[in-house]
Amino acid sequence: MADAPAPRGAVPGVRRGAVTAVPFAVATAAYVGVFVAHRDRLPGRIATHFSGDGTADGFMGRTAALWFATGLLVGLGLLFTVVTVATRDTSGFRVTAATGVGTAVTLGYLSVLTVLANSDVPDPAAAELPLHHVVAPLLLGVATGASAWWLIGPGPRPAPPPPGPSLRLAEGEAAAWSRTAVSRPMLLVAAAVTLGALYALVSASWPTGLPLLAVGLLCAAFAAVRVTVDRRGVTVASTVLPRPRLVLPLDTVTGADSVHVHALGDFGGWGYRIRSNRRGVVLRSGEALSVRTKAGRAYVVTVDDATTAAALLNGLVARGTGERG
Repeated sequence: MADAPAPRGAVPGVRRGAVTAVPFAVATAAYVGVFVAHRDRLPGRIATHFSGDGTADGFMGRTAALWFATGLLVGLGLLFTVVTVATRDTSGFRVTAATGVGTAVTLGYLSVLTVLANSDVPDPAAAELPLHHVVAPLLLGVATGASAWWLIGPGPRPAPPPPGPSLRLAEGEAAAWSRTAVSRPMLLVAAAVTLGALYALVSASWPTGLPLLAVGLLCAAFAAVRVTVDRRGVTVASTVLPRPRLVLPLDTVTGADSVHVHALGDFGGWGYRIRSNRRGVVLRSGEALSVRTKAGRAYVVTVDDATTAAALLNGLVARGTGERG
């Protein structure tokens, strides 16, 4: 008996990587081919950046420009390929792949346009790249990215989760659960950015130092969150700042469970993540509390002892349902 065809959107691992690897490979080959074909027509230094009126305002050596653009295309191609292969969630793969395809088309097109703008120009300062020429690759990138998103499709619907553990609560009995989740990578990033900001401030580079300092402090503030389950529902908030916070009232919750999360594979990264009918406060990979709501959306928070939190939340939901019934 022949094997049943894979559902639309269920892309095997090799093909998942090819979705983004091939467009970047084509873009890189096109750029290198055009550059080599026009090499003798290019000045020793070429214009690599253009202002809003189309005049050149940034320059680079001819060979350096070739290696820079090629390295950028290859590096981004590898990055998007790794992420698309690692992403296990269908909606996340769909968005990442579409973004990668659009980026490859836009960046490849712009790189080729830069070569053509410098061809047969004796002085690189005379090179021009009007704004309307830049709009075309941007629109083409959006169109190809949207086409890739549509062709990949939403994939098969996931099976409904089994009932999670439930803690039986007597009428009037009070119970609460609270844990702190910390992201060590975010703390390291916060420390590195803050040190860079302090160095910039000491060097009197205020326009650079102040924004970096703000980013570093925000990363530090949200590197640790407290997750609370009680009669009010679920609350996720920074251990430092009172706002913003994620609040799921008990009367909006239908159930909860403990799940294992792969930060990159399931959500495409760390922090507050958005997926189709799924939201996540992802500080690491590992155990997580998954909360289902009446709106059909799931909220996932990476935290230890998620089984206890899910059992308590299910017990609170069951008691509230019984009281309303």
